[in-house]
Amino acid sequence: MSEEQKPLVDAQVEEQGSYKNVEDFFLKNRNMIIGALGVLILAIGGYFGYKKLYMEPRVITAQDKIAGAEAYFNKDSFALALNGDGAVSGFLAVIENYGNTPSGNMAHYYAGICYLKTGDLDNTIKHLEDYKPGTDELAGLTYVTLGHAYADKKDYKKAIELYKKAGESADNNLQSPTYYKYAGDLMAEQNDLKGALDMYRKIKQLYPLSQEGQNIDLDITYAETKLGGK
Repeated sequence: MSEEQKPLVDAQVEEQGSYKNVEDFFLKNRNMIIGALGVLILAIGGYFGYKKLYMEPRVITAQDKIAGAEAYFNKDSFALALNGDGAVSGFLAVIENYGNTPSGNMAHYYAGICYLKTGDLDNTIKHLEDYKPGTDELAGLTYVTLGHAYADKKDYKKAIELYKKAGESADNNLQSPTYYKYAGDLMAEQNDLKGALDMYRKIKQLYPLSQEGQNIDLDITYAETKLGGK
């Protein structure tokens, strides 16, 4: 055998040895490997079966169920929107029966608003805290509504915290200045003029072209005057 051929032969022998090791490992552990593959296949099949055969029909049914409650909500019939009328499901029934669907999640938000409109602040807070908003805009709207509920309960510290969180979450020129103005005005009412001034200046700095930003100078001047021009 020539010196040039020897490295090629050695490589082939080494490769054959590697294949032999893999084969030996498989033969020794074939039951475990086959079992693991079977579990994996069942898991994948189970996931797709759950999604296609169970969840997708529930999602469609939940969309149908919530439509009647939304119709009552749009008519300001909040009791019927919450509880239904016997033929039409209310938001509470959608939550109970389809809570793990997008419509079931949205029903929490609607229920929170219904309870706020009827003065049931504890249930307002419960349902809005259970709601999982899917966008920054909805997150801001949810936090500001929670802020209103806490303000009505006279928990002003919590309300202000939520108004600020609403402004941060929404992070846009339409909602955020409004939410920060709520925070500033409530702080001013509570004689926290320094905190109010911080909110007003934030609006002027970050959202000068918004409606609030264009009218915020009066609030800034008022707070600065009360603080002695600080």
